[in-house]
Amino acid sequence: MNNLISVITPAENNEKYINTALESLRNQKYTNFEVLVLHSDIEALKSIVNDEYLNDDRYRFINTPADIYVGATRNIGIEQAKGAYLYFLDSDDYIAENMLQLLHESIGEFPMIRGRMKTTDFSTSSVIILPGTNKIKMYSNRRYNLLRSESAINYLISKNFIDKMNLRFSEQFKTYSDLTFMVPLMEEIDIVPYAEEAIYFRRRGNDPINNPTLRQSSLEQLTPDLFGVYNQLRSDNMSEEGRKYLDDKLLNFYRKRLVSEFRDDTTIDYYFSSLVESINKIDPDRLKNKDFILKNDVKVIKSNNKRRFRKLSNFNHFLRDIKNGITSRRGRKDLIYKRVFNYMKLKDNLVVFESFQGKSYSDSPKYIYEYMLKNKSNYNYVWVMNNSNKIPGNPKTVKRNTLRYYYYIARAKYIVSNVRMPNKYIKRPEQSYLQTWHGTPLKRLAGDMDNVHMPGTNAERYKKNFNRETDKWDYLIAPNQYSADIFRRAFWFNNTMLPTGYPRNDILTNQNDEDTINRLKRINHIPTNKKIILYAPTWRDDEYFKVGKYKFNLKLDLHRMKEQFGDEYIILLRMHYLVASNMDLTGLEDFAYDVSSYSDVSELYLMSDILITDYSSVFFDYANLRRPILFFTYDIEKYQGQLRGFYIDMETELPGPLLMDNNEVMDAIQNIDAVCEKYEDRYNEFYERFCSWDDGRASEKVVDAMFEK
Repeated sequence: MNNLISVITPAENNEKYINTALESLRNQKYTNFEVLVLHSDIEALKSIVNDEYLNDDRYRFINTPADIYVGATRNIGIEQAKGAYLYFLDSDDYIAENMLQLLHESIGEFPMIRGRMKTTDFSTSSVIILPGTNKIKMYSNRRYNLLRSESAINYLISKNFIDKMNLRFSEQFKTYSDLTFMVPLMEEIDIVPYAEEAIYFRRRGNDPINNPTLRQSSLEQLTPDLFGVYNQLRSDNMSEEGRKYLDDKLLNFYRKRLVSEFRDDTTIDYYFSSLVESINKIDPDRLKNKDFILKNDVKVIKSNNKRRFRKLSNFNHFLRDIKNGITSRRGRKDLIYKRVFNYMKLKDNLVVFESFQGKSYSDSPKYIYEYMLKNKSNYNYVWVMNNSNKIPGNPKTVKRNTLRYYYYIARAKYIVSNVRMPNKYIKRPEQSYLQTWHGTPLKRLAGDMDNVHMPGTNAERYKKNFNRETDKWDYLIAPNQYSADIFRRAFWFNNTMLPTGYPRNDILTNQNDEDTINRLKRINHIPTNKKIILYAPTWRDDEYFKVGKYKFNLKLDLHRMKEQFGDEYIILLRMHYLVASNMDLTGLEDFAYDVSSYSDVSELYLMSDILITDYSSVFFDYANLRRPILFFTYDIEKYQGQLRGFYIDMETELPGPLLMDNNEVMDAIQNIDAVCEKYEDRYNEFYERFCSWDDGRASEKVVDAMFEK
């Protein structure tokens, strides 16, 4: 008797996870299986796969055509499968070691059996085994509940039954194609056993932009696919349960996904005819327990009167905004912003500047503003400032997220910011949004991050919100070609890149003189007769007390430094603004100065003779001064391996030494001239690669590009 199980595993776009999936199969207690690994470039895939799978005859690597959907790939697997049973395993998931054994022992004479799934963030690649009671449930008139995830994974299915029905996945649709396989199965089968303890570990998608799951796919992809699959499957000859399943899926998709997009008349124009075709198939009884708004929407859609539906849709959105405005203060602010301010005329000469979410008057927005103040007399300016601050030119100031704030960002022709705007910001078509960003990237950004370790942050939501933000950027400043290439990819940026260098670095070229440096020291009550060490470490993504409260354990031995270098040096401590803990500088008076709240880090660079940092991007800017840089990287293995990861090789490309403990830091400072000599060639290469665009005219170039146009 053929008891072979054929596991069909498409591997396209999930290559980095394939070994975890294959490992979970190799660990199976039930060993009578074959694995069909499908990919459009098998040789490239084999270079990733571990040798033990390449040398095991049970693992078959099958080449598939490029640019086909996963349904077509699975069909190739079905055609080549030799087993009596089929099992679909996604290559970014894994299964418990008793999975195949339990399903095989429990399927009996039934055509298929389903196992329970668990979604995981996969913070570890180890295979987790959950012991169970091997309890089996039987699904009959509720069998469509097993299709809540619209997926064919985690079913063991008789190959003979599939062949008898001539069942295949639709190759026309990228999403929802599993339904074209599973719904006919559910219609044919009366009872589906369900193994409660057969655990399938499903990876939670964290890349909704480059490699989205079904749920994360764009509306432009999901909508025509769902309409197409629904129209292909929906028939009056179906079981009542099948019709209800498809009708509810369409109605829920309309209410939860499409309705919000119908604020835009062009979206209505694009989808309306397909919506009419599908909605007309819905059983009228399906609406009995639905709310009045949905019933009315369906009625108007069935009338095929697009003009009337557009009016109804606009009215419904207005009612929702009114309801939110009545029930909460935030809702009232949102209502006024969306329904009043965004319909007012833009002020063509108004510019809103924002730096670090209103926390400071600083960074590139500051230098762009000051250039405009001197050279552009026909503009009015608003600065977003959460605390009072004396700003040259006496512009209007507003606190972030206040009603006045939303008034100005709705009416300003120009927005200049160095971080993301609030998610609720609606960029008007006539506005110009300049994103200056705030550093050359060392650590991986947004779309390049595999995991997001910031507390309270969901990776999927983080990337999706980031992508919505970058879609609004008209201009993005790049400090060098290296950054421009990363920004294009990691920010999904397709608009105008400005290859100007950073405006905040203009001061490092134009005011790098003794008079300016001494003036800055006197203003900040810093001795002019001593050299200055600037310590500016980054924050660690995984170090926090709770959401919004970050910590930093100072590893630098300041007391020892004072004892050895106090006669010649002082040290400025520049902690990241997210760090909430206070430093204890008792006994370090006249040696250690906390400058964490100092708004303009470029002025700190000018005053400093040596920079000590770690993974902060500050050294890219500081290198413009050609002064010594030391890297205190005591936790580099953890930071590079577990957290963000780096774009460059720190051991071979940085313009200074990697120092692992205080002894090495002290020795480097003591012998700073020798360090400079040793790293001179690498520093010159680094400068050419990362600093050559900074010529002191970045502000001028940016203003010309954005405002002269």
